[in-house]
Amino acid sequence: MLSRISTFFIFRFAIAIVVTTLFFVDFGFTEQHEKHSTHKADKTADLNVKLHTEPQKIQAGVSAALMFHLTDAKGEPFTDLMIHHDRILHVLIVGENLQIIGHIHPEDFESRDMMAELEGTYTVHFTFPVAGRYILALDVMTADAEFAKYLYVDVEGDKKMADISDDFQREKVVFGYTEEGGDRFTKAVSIIDGKGTSKYHVKIKVPEQIKAGEMVHITYHFSRDGKPITDLVPFLDAPMHFAIVSTRLDGILHTHGTVPMNERTDKMMKKDPHAGHKMKKPPATGHQHQGTTPEKFGPAVMLMTTFPKAGVYQIFGQLKHTDQILFPTFMVKVEESD
Repeated sequence: MLSRISTFFIFRFAIAIVVTTLFFVDFGFTEQHEKHSTHKADKTADLNVKLHTEPQKIQAGVSAALMFHLTDAKGEPFTDLMIHHDRILHVLIVGENLQIIGHIHPEDFESRDMMAELEGTYTVHFTFPVAGRYILALDVMTADAEFAKYLYVDVEGDKKMADISDDFQREKVVFGYTEEGGDRFTKAVSIIDGKGTSKYHVKIKVPEQIKAGEMVHITYHFSRDGKPITDLVPFLDAPMHFAIVSTRLDGILHTHGTVPMNERTDKMMKKDPHAGHKMKKPPATGHQHQGTTPEKFGPAVMLMTTFPKAGVYQIFGQLKHTDQILFPTFMVKVEESD
């Protein structure tokens, strides 16, 4: 009898120990999870960017390493980046004369340093073609927000950048450049040098008057050898990328195009609503393209955007046809709102 009583109390004591242990394990996990969530919220509250270059003085025509060190509001490395538009970090580079464009990413280079990225430093390489001032825009995304920062670099050299010139043409011959594989093109492009590997005809439809602060629709139409192009393909998880810069050089808007629904794309999407090139994450801001991009589309692509101020803007475009990356670029004038 005594043995049974002893066994009963020992059994109850063991259960109490297990329950108490589980309670503390659960409490510890909850506390740790809450701390992690709080830390994550703090990290995405702000983004600071410092740029270090090698060499320190950048020379035109010489490859330079651009190392962006990202920190949060507490000075901790900013590493909670998500892949958006097929890349972890986008760098847009525009010359002050609005005739030179570059769009590069850390993944584009075999020398990518993953260990440095764990400390918040992301590196790209770029050869600035001529001397002058360039604006660099950085575009990243976390699970909570999207961040865009911009800064400037001054490039030295004998060959100087040309002056800004107005060009309000609505139809142009534009050049394609053979991609370097995997939607990569790491070289600078001059929109006036005509050194591409292929030619296309592009025209745009723009409202007669564009006003600051009002949504505007601009439609691009692509053709080649007199025939509409209907087999454009997604580029970096979007129908078309845009970098919009004013002559004030006071920022870069990185936004994306949409495919207007026509009979062919409408039939394809109705047949298979999951067909096409899907975004990896819903857009965090109004600057991302919505919905699904067909695997092939054209000849029209639409830009929907709002210009913040009156002035003259250069709209750099970037999209893909077969293995050719096109850079259609048009200038528009924006009036003061009523």
